[in-house]
Amino acid sequence: MKKKPILFLALLSAVFFLFTTTNQVDAKTKSAKILSTRTLTKTPYHAVSGYLYTSAHLTKKAHNADNYPLTTFYATKSDTVRKANGNKAVYYYIKNGNGKVKGWIWRGHLVRIVDTSAKLKQFNALISLIDSTTTNTHNKIVSVLNTINNDTTLSDLVTKLTTLKNNLTNSSDIAKLNDIITIIKSDFSTSVNDLTNLVNALHTVNGTISTALNGLIGKLSSAS
Repeated sequence: MKKKPILFLALLSAVFFLFTTTNQVDAKTKSAKILSTRTLTKTPYHAVSGYLYTSAHLTKKAHNADNYPLTTFYATKSDTVRKANGNKAVYYYIKNGNGKVKGWIWRGHLVRIVDTSAKLKQFNALISLIDSTTTNTHNKIVSVLNTINNDTTLSDLVTKLTTLKNNLTNSSDIAKLNDIITIIKSDFSTSVNDLTNLVNALHTVNGTISTALNGLIGKLSSAS
């Protein structure tokens, strides 16, 4: 008669062991799959929310970003992953200045730290170039900027300005449009999210150009 309780306990232990093992296997299969990896130029960010994970597989949390609202982090690597729910996402590897707080965080939880004085200088250079063109070219540039809408890409804008340049005959205006295109391609294309930080700085700009550039800023920000 004593064998029955012993057998029952043995079966219960076996079932519990199998259940635990199965759950462990399931937990392992829920890690994110890394699809691609690339190296980033070291860039400063603030982490505004979310968690830092020990790896891009996202199985273990290392830090809560809420605990580091003023910390400057530097991103150096990027992994595109497929999460357990099937969705793709991009995670950046970041660490603070001394390297003690580090991990992988979803890119959407990061805000790039911008040197607004440098960006304002770039805007002033762009505005000065536009204002220094002949009246006819000036008006054509403003017209191009005012055609920007939610479907316009940065490439579209560069193409339109290039087409305008190719139709000019004034050598000075052609050179200035080359400079304008270079500024837009080299400075704005790498930090379109940052342009909205300079909207307020445009209050000193000529009214027509200000309206056009505010449209440019809004477009580039929404297209990023």
